[in-house]
Amino acid sequence: MKEIAVVSGKGGTGKTTVTAALAQLAGADAVVADCDVDAANLHLLLRPEVLSEERFYGSSLPMFDARQCTLCGLCESACAWDALHIRNGQYEVDTAACEGCGVCAHVCPGGFITMTPRLTGHWYTSRSRFDQPMVQARLGTGQENSGKLVTRVRTEAVACADRFNAGWVLIDGPPGLGCPAIAAISGTTAVLLVTEATRAGVHDLARMITLVEHFSIPAYCVINKADCSQQARDDIRSHCSEHAIPVLAEFPFSSVFPASLHEGRTLLEMQDDGITAQMEHIWNAITEQEIFA
Repeated sequence: MKEIAVVSGKGGTGKTTVTAALAQLAGADAVVADCDVDAANLHLLLRPEVLSEERFYGSSLPMFDARQCTLCGLCESACAWDALHIRNGQYEVDTAACEGCGVCAHVCPGGFITMTPRLTGHWYTSRSRFDQPMVQARLGTGQENSGKLVTRVRTEAVACADRFNAGWVLIDGPPGLGCPAIAAISGTTAVLLVTEATRAGVHDLARMITLVEHFSIPAYCVINKADCSQQARDDIRSHCSEHAIPVLAEFPFSSVFPASLHEGRTLLEMQDDGITAQMEHIWNAITEQEIFA
């Protein structure tokens, strides 16, 4: 079983539409993992049937024993997040500010604070409309630790692949370089970088290459909106050449990408022969590499 993470340095590059098209090409031999848990939208294209729902506890909140708390103030002064305040004669927790670090419980001289798990989201096992297992998640509004939720989604996707003897796990990764992105790509077989021919695209691709090389993961690149800027396109190709990253496809600026999401159809279903041919080339180029033999 091989894991392919489709990622980008910024949002809006076409990462999710590319992932959905690859999922359609892979068919029942793939498990799909939507690891963009902060802003999941792969379900708009794959329209999965949810089979099970599980709660996710990604952090903890302090709970005070109000009957024994002496209001000594040690916890409040130790809190780096200014999340503890006395109201109506007892401590209350600002849940939006609390990071769940547990320092308050550690410094409490009477042991009157207990760290309790906080519900931060949900994850789901599903089946996509292309008859393949899918694992997805939704992080609660304003909640932290999305990197942990990404890890849970990946873990469950790998378990599904083992259970159904699937050859591939396709990961729609979160954009950027933070903990969620690291959780999505670390330990994968390969990464597909989706960028766009803009100055921001060049900058973010360079940062993504640094991250991928840190984990020594083979990488491939797809350039979207390749005709927006000749200079940016050349710079992307130059970066990829310097780091031995094959550019598998270049898509022109096209309304097909946003229309795909709007209509809930994959790129292969949009009846654009050029885009379909390039998507098939991407999938064949990846699967035929020696690392997948």
